[in-house]
Amino acid sequence: MSDRLIDITGGYGSVYKKVMKDTELSIEAKAIYAYLTSYAGGKDTAFPSVSLICHELNISKNRFYNHRKELVEKEIISVRRERTDNGFSKNIYTINHHFVRLNFVDIQNVDIQNVDIQNKDTKNNSTKNNNIKNNNNKNNTSATDVTRERFENWWKLYDKKLDKKKAFSLFKSALKKHSYETIMDGTREYLKTITNKQYQKYPKTFLSQESYMNDFTEETQPTGQDQLERMKYDPSYWD
Repeated sequence: MSDRLIDITGGYGSVYKKVMKDTELSIEAKAIYAYLTSYAGGKDTAFPSVSLICHELNISKNRFYNHRKELVEKEIISVRRERTDNGFSKNIYTINHHFVRLNFVDIQNVDIQNVDIQNKDTKNNSTKNNNIKNNNNKNNTSATDVTRERFENWWKLYDKKLDKKKAFSLFKSALKKHSYETIMDGTREYLKTITNKQYQKYPKTFLSQESYMNDFTEETQPTGQDQLERMKYDPSYWD
């Protein structure tokens, strides 16, 4: 009980000025960021439930999801879904503190007069450039193959075969903003809510709306035994 009280009444986190000075972020997004860092404390991860966040910030779930999306798109936070031992899932928030560090070279003592540029071997440079270009092409091809394989896995999981070409394009865009695991886990949670396949969203609609980021916990109807187990072992049930 004492640990629970400490978790509720105490704790702190580091709020970075760079995030708070970002004029493109809404005040709600900054509030959500500050809230999550307070739960993270001295670490980079936090996992308060959506219902608890909305209650303590006094906002609706739709409002929360809309402004959380800003933080995810800017890679300030990332979200992944983790299944607990009792069968329920929770969101794990990771606060990403990306800072660009520039390395400056002191050239005051460099004698540029003694640099001989007349004897540069342009042939060798051209060969090196071609090799770099070829390696880049190989890397791009490899990355495309991985993306295609991941999409095929998702396409098979989603199992609603419409507009595959458009869905692939949207899937590639989604991978630029979210991890493959986040997309797959969110898709699995959404599919659990489908009782009639005709009401399942079209693949392109699901991806364009980033529906895999939604919390479908409350839409999944647990059994009476599931509810009992959650009451006994999941503190967030009472939030």
